[in-house]
Order: sequence, then C-alpha cells, then structure tokens
Amino acid sequence: MIAPTVAIVALTIFWFILFWLVGGVFFAIVALLRIIKLRKTRFSCLFTLACGGAAYGAAWSGLTLGEGSIAECLQKSDSFFDQLAAVYGCGVLEISFSALLWFVGLICAGFLLLLISRGANKSWTDVK
Repeated sequence: MIAPTVAIVALTIFWFILFWLVGGVFFAIVALLRIIKLRKTRFSCLFTLACGGAAYGAAWSGLTLGEGSIAECLQKSDSFFDQLAAVYGCGVLEISFSALLWFVGLICAGFLLLLISRGANKSWTDVK
C-alpha cells in the first residue's frame, strides 16, 4: 500500500510550484499597478515560505478530507502506480477544493506580506 507521506510530498511539490507561479505572477501585476516601493527580496522570501506552507496545508487537508473515498479505491488497486492514481483519482474533488481554499488564503496572506515588505522611502510617483 502507498504510504501517505509519498502522496503528501508529491501533492505538496505540485501545489507549491502551481501556487508559486500563479501567485507570483498575480503579485507582480499587483505590485506594478499599485506603483509602490517594495522590498522585492523580502517579499519574495516571505512569499516563497508562505507558498510552501499553503502547499503543505492544501496537500494534507485535501488528503484528509478525501480519506474515506481514497481508502476505498486503494483496496482495489495492486501496483504502486495504480495506488498513486487511486489517491488522486478518487480524491480529486476534495484535493481540488482544499487547494482552492488554501490558494485564497495565500492571496490574502500575500497582501499582508506586501504591506510588510513596503519600503520606507516614498515612491518616485509620490508628489510630496
């Protein structure tokens, strides 16, 4: 039987890459539109850590929510790849819903990180 940690690690890596790319593009656009002076390194580091936490949370909660239906499908599968497909195939609704909730939370946290990462100096677009 497939170990739950294998499924959590694989899902965490997948969600991290997706959250980091989509969220990074989103906040790059937000930072450009707001024309604020931003400490990019601080924001990038904090956002990467937040993406890692959100990805792990999405993987863990998605597999926890879909535990019943996943266990039912795992009984019918024989090989490692059949079991891996059963984890994602039978729990796709719970995994996707969990990821969506964690991504919304990541976006909210990202706006907080934007506030934390603002530079002390005024932007060149400020009048005074």
